[in-house]
Amino acid sequence: MRSIKSLVLVLSGTVFLASCGASGDDQGTEYAPNMYHSVAYEPYKQIKDKDAGRWVTSIEYKDGHAEYYNSNNLNPHQMNMREPAANTVRRNPQGWLPYRLPNDSVGLRLSDRLVNPLDSTVEVLAQGKALYEMYCDHCHGAKGAGDGKVADKYAGVPNYKSDALKNMTEGHIFHVITYGKNLMWAHGSQLNAEDRWRIAKYVKALQK
Repeated sequence: MRSIKSLVLVLSGTVFLASCGASGDDQGTEYAPNMYHSVAYEPYKQIKDKDAGRWVTSIEYKDGHAEYYNSNNLNPHQMNMREPAANTVRRNPQGWLPYRLPNDSVGLRLSDRLVNPLDSTVEVLAQGKALYEMYCDHCHGAKGAGDGKVADKYAGVPNYKSDALKNMTEGHIFHVITYGKNLMWAHGSQLNAEDRWRIAKYVKALQK
C-alpha cells in the first residue's frame, strides 16, 4: 500500500512540475498570471481580437473578452480615443496655441518679433539653467561661449557672447531650439514649448 501511495505522489509531483514548463506562447501554469504580465494599453497598437491574452485572463469581463483586448466598441472604428471635433486646435496646459512659424528663413526672421510669455523670475531662470545644463551645455558650454565638451569635435558651435549674436531675441532662440539651425538639431520633440522659453530666457541671462 505504501509503495502505491509513494508512486501516486511521485506521479502527481511529476505532472505538477511538468505543467510549470514554458515555451513559446505557452507560459505553463502560473499563480496569478496577470500579476506577472502587463495588461497596460498599447497607445500605438489596437487589439481587436477579443481572445488575445486568453491564457492570462483571470477576471470575468462582462462581454467575455480576454486581458489584452483594448478596443472600445462605443467609439467609431473601436478606437480608444475620440477624434477631435472638426476645426478645433489643441492647446497646451497653459492655453498656448501650437507654434506655427515655418522652418525657413521667413519663419526665422519673424521669430524676432515673438515675446517670451514667461517672466524673468528667479524660478524661471533656475529652471532654464537646469534645462540648459541638460540639453545645451555639452555643446555651447556652461557660459555659452561655444566651448562645451563636444564643441571641439564640431567646428562652428556659436559663442552667445559674440557681437554677431549678442542682440538675438528670445523668440529667435526659441525658434532655433524648436527647429534647429546649421549644426544644431531640432529639439522641439524633446522639449515642450514652455521649457524652450525657459532656456531662451536663461541664454539671454548668460549673455549679460
